Amino acid sequence: MRWLKLNTYLRLGLPNIATVALYRLAKQAGYYKHRLPVGQPIQGPFFSDTVAEPENCFPFSYFSFHTIQATSPPDWFINPWNGTRCPDSDRHWSAIPDFMPELGDIKTVWEASRFDWLPCMAWAYRNGDKEALARLELWLRDWAKQNPVNSGVNWKCGQEASLRCLNMLAAALSIDKCFDHPFDGFLQFLSTHLQRIVPTLRYAMAQDNNHGVSEAAALFAVGQYLRIHGTPAQQKKAEKWSQQGRSWLENRIKKLIMPDGSFSQHSVTYHRFTLDILSFVELLRIRLEAEPFEALFYERIKAAVRWLHTMTDSRTGDAPNLGPNDGAYLFNLQGGEYRDFRPSIQLGAAVFLQRAAWPNEVNHPLLKVFSCDLSKFPLLNEAGSSIMAQGGYACFRDNSGFALLRLPVYRFRPSHADALHLDLWHNEINWVRDAGSYSYNADEESLQYFPGTVSHNSICFDNRDQMPRLGRFLFGAWLQPDEVSGDMDAGMVRSGYTDYSGAQHIREVQYRQGRCSVTDTFVGFTQEAVIRWHLAPADWKLDNRALFCDQMKLLVEAENDITLSLTELPESRYYLDWHNVLVLEIRSAEAGTVKTSFIFID
Repeated sequence: MRWLKLNTYLRLGLPNIATVALYRLAKQAGYYKHRLPVGQPIQGPFFSDTVAEPENCFPFSYFSFHTIQATSPPDWFINPWNGTRCPDSDRHWSAIPDFMPELGDIKTVWEASRFDWLPCMAWAYRNGDKEALARLELWLRDWAKQNPVNSGVNWKCGQEASLRCLNMLAAALSIDKCFDHPFDGFLQFLSTHLQRIVPTLRYAMAQDNNHGVSEAAALFAVGQYLRIHGTPAQQKKAEKWSQQGRSWLENRIKKLIMPDGSFSQHSVTYHRFTLDILSFVELLRIRLEAEPFEALFYERIKAAVRWLHTMTDSRTGDAPNLGPNDGAYLFNLQGGEYRDFRPSIQLGAAVFLQRAAWPNEVNHPLLKVFSCDLSKFPLLNEAGSSIMAQGGYACFRDNSGFALLRLPVYRFRPSHADALHLDLWHNEINWVRDAGSYSYNADEESLQYFPGTVSHNSICFDNRDQMPRLGRFLFGAWLQPDEVSGDMDAGMVRSGYTDYSGAQHIREVQYRQGRCSVTDTFVGFTQEAVIRWHLAPADWKLDNRALFCDQMKLLVEAENDITLSLTELPESRYYLDWHNVLVLEIRSAEAGTVKTSFIFID
């Protein structure tokens, strides 16, 4: 185990490990209390001189899925799932622990203070809801009063502070007078948040994930804005903030987005999150007439747009439920369906490719905010089949659907043990699917299940994960492929791995004309190998080695002894929401080969 930990730390990068260690030592030593002392609440007005009256009942959206009746303004410190309020809300943020069992999932508290509601209210005001402006002003003033500078849990995370800034700018853009002629309180809010972000910026970069992207984006975007609209004192600091943000943003895109468009976090929702931020920043850069980024920055983002386009079902907008899924959906001004990725693809394609991914029936409100006319752009070519080996994906596509194979490639910290997972889509239905992630701070059973191998369409050896767990968010012995080969024109790909205990899994996928076959060869385990297929809701019937429903049949062939059974396991397609689905389990106590054929009945 010591060797596994050492090897994993080397993979994470010694500079990153040192940065995280220094950050934790600085917190314990009280450095941030001195560098970022608790201050007075930021004073409004922020958007309006008029403030709405409080309301006892107001529908509030959490994680773009749950609607909870709250007060207006909401309680900024409550977990509405269990009714617990965050303790120590008057302490310096650095003295508040990362995990508080009595509170539960801290994201349920942070969600309201991320300010996703703010540009939505501004958009509503722009479109005729005259009460929305006074309501958003009420909420902002109450938030500022209840959250004095650097005090409480809502100042704890630099990324959350960054997203508040971006949402403030997005809201102001929807109300032109607020963007071009800002209140002093608006400017103070932005500059104070950048002062919070800067001291912990390197800690965010050490994560090699979307935290660094969002914080660099806020520094650049707000810095550029304050250079033009800030007070003389703010303008002086803004030049440095902007340059720092530009440098880090280019650095992050170069490192975290691979040439094939894959992102360091193997997650479709985090990919969208990152792409939405980059689209907004680029539109704002153009609006503020700032210098373009370097050429490689745009090259990688163009590939990232095409990656998400490839992953998305063009008719429903849904996509595989890969990896972390925390309910984030930025700039969703019209309250669109969380699992519809088309608006973000449309936005990214327009901004970075000067193409329209779909005709005008798919749109994104930011295109209207920034006066982008989709009709001027030619259509983006349909996504085709491709192997994206750098990120670890092989995707087959035809007119009826697509199949996605998750290759055993982990260049960055894996959050799910999902090597050789298969997602299968046909006629707008995700027939075999990923179970999702549910929550980052759930009960121990859920934390073991959702990121683990059992929740994916792969093989589980000896009732263990493909990679050993070294912590809450850390797997060790990161897998690398024994092989990756294929002929996408012929509809075939083959890959495999050997895990830390010597078990080997080779999977070959063939996909053509509404039929998909998967051949699994496995060896090197001691007790049992279990292939699992998580199934779409349907009236499934198991008959010997065949599984049927009205629209599909699944046939299993093997020379070695196997047993088939149906069971129920959890699936989470939205954050903090789960339900059971049927799962076909194919068990073998000996090494062998199993072929599973998926045949669609149209």
